[in-house]
Amino acid sequence: MKKIFFCFLLILLLVNTLTESRYSYSKEPSWAERTLGKMTLHEKIAQMIVTYSDGYYLDENDKEFLRLQNLIVNEKIGGVIFFKGKALEEARLINKLQSLSETPLLISQDFERGTAMRLEDGSIYPSNMSLGATRNPDLAYKMGFRIAKECRALGVHQNYSPVMDVNNNPKNPIINVRSFGEDPKLVSEMGLNMIKGLQEGGVIATAKHFPGHGDTDIDTHNDLPVIKYDMKRLNQIELVPFKSAIENGVKSVMIAHISFPELDKTPNVPSSMSQAVVKGLLIDQLNFQGLIVTDALNMAGITKYFSGEQVGVACAEAGIDLILMPQGESKVIDAIEKAVNTGKITEERIDRSVTKILEAKEWLKLNENKLTDESKVMSTVNSEAAQVLSQQIADESITLVRNEDMLPLPKKPTNDKCVILSMYYGSEPENTQYFYEEFTKKTGDIFNNVVKTKSINGDIISLEAAFKQMDDFDYYIIPLFIKVKMKSGTVGMNESQADYVNFLTYNGKKVIVISFGNPYLMDNFPEVPAYICAYSDCKPSINAAIKSLVGEIKPKGKLPVTINENYKFGHGLTYK
Repeated sequence: MKKIFFCFLLILLLVNTLTESRYSYSKEPSWAERTLGKMTLHEKIAQMIVTYSDGYYLDENDKEFLRLQNLIVNEKIGGVIFFKGKALEEARLINKLQSLSETPLLISQDFERGTAMRLEDGSIYPSNMSLGATRNPDLAYKMGFRIAKECRALGVHQNYSPVMDVNNNPKNPIINVRSFGEDPKLVSEMGLNMIKGLQEGGVIATAKHFPGHGDTDIDTHNDLPVIKYDMKRLNQIELVPFKSAIENGVKSVMIAHISFPELDKTPNVPSSMSQAVVKGLLIDQLNFQGLIVTDALNMAGITKYFSGEQVGVACAEAGIDLILMPQGESKVIDAIEKAVNTGKITEERIDRSVTKILEAKEWLKLNENKLTDESKVMSTVNSEAAQVLSQQIADESITLVRNEDMLPLPKKPTNDKCVILSMYYGSEPENTQYFYEEFTKKTGDIFNNVVKTKSINGDIISLEAAFKQMDDFDYYIIPLFIKVKMKSGTVGMNESQADYVNFLTYNGKKVIVISFGNPYLMDNFPEVPAYICAYSDCKPSINAAIKSLVGEIKPKGKLPVTINENYKFGHGLTYK
């Protein structure tokens, strides 16, 4: 009886196995597989190309619209990145372009600090370094999730964020407050939570700028930085956040235009064009299987040394999936196709990238619906919830670095006179007037008079004359609007500006400096009586700084970077 029973069980198992086997062989191919199978070589290569435009609605006879139409309809490119624009206009333009495309377009944008980074009516958040100062990873998650919801309302699918660079060079002219800080663990923790928020919100997050852009003193918009560290150093610092992101499922990585001789000794070849970096390190060693995108290919770090066609072919050879903003899209597609036809690149290599791109579009469900609901755009973008979150991040980030009995300001009316002297470097920031207006509202009952002088940009010709002009005041509030600016090549302040702060300090004046950008500026005037880091000049950060000046909130932030030996990573004061 037992033998019959076991024979019966064996037959059941055999039948089940055969059924499962037959089912697996008859499994339907995915949308990505079916779509790839229908494409010509030219169409496959075009899927790897991401062109650029502004997000303003375009008339169909407009020269820019005709350019986009040609690239989408005739060349069949795979994606578009948008820059400045307006929310509803951009959503309408995206829908229009999607309707032209046979295969859904992958739409991307740089929303590191919220949609207002590119849109006139978007949401704005403090910088990543502000998040690092809060030491609150939940805020990074919430910010990522909110940005993702706005992205999808606009019709945007990939956010080129977060910055996973470890900023350990105070003179870095392009990363600075875009980084979460100088500590690889802090950068990893904050970055992972932002990635989780973005991707749970239905958007592809992009860890950038691999293998690390934090220790440079050259802006890649201007030239090609060279990093001369060995692999031991890279593994201890720069690569730590990227490894964490890869291990935790980040869907995309952006490659920097930086030369790493330790990995690739070819002169002037940036990581974005290097097989040793892209395939050798990122794909083979770190086992990254997601989308690999270049940084923008219109930067001088690339265009100074190579033609658009050379760049495109080298990127395809290296293992890049998304070729971002190549110079001359049609010529680049033709050059890569020629490289395949002559045997320099295999078609299988192209197929690997296009499969990943199509699978990403399938994950985004663009094969089911590639259009966005325009009626929901304005109720989602820059919502009240986004504004509340932004203010919370700003409030928790304020870092009181130095306070020689200056702060908080008196709560009772005084006869003291106060002057606000904004300093900046380059074009004057729009929020200097906002600071004055909000500060006056909060301190109108405290000071006898609050005066705003003309903002100082660059050289102060006569320090003595400037000092005599200000000699009647008791308090000197000095907001510094000195921050990362593309192609400026610096985040430093003019020497005479620093001399003036020191001049006031050494003459016993009550000087309070607030940095709304570069936190390292204090090194120019280490004895200033009071120094606050806000890390950002957005309105929520200005509000938070003013609230901390008058004692409405107690400073809670901790330095995410080391300013000098006296003010190191983790330092932060508060009020009794």
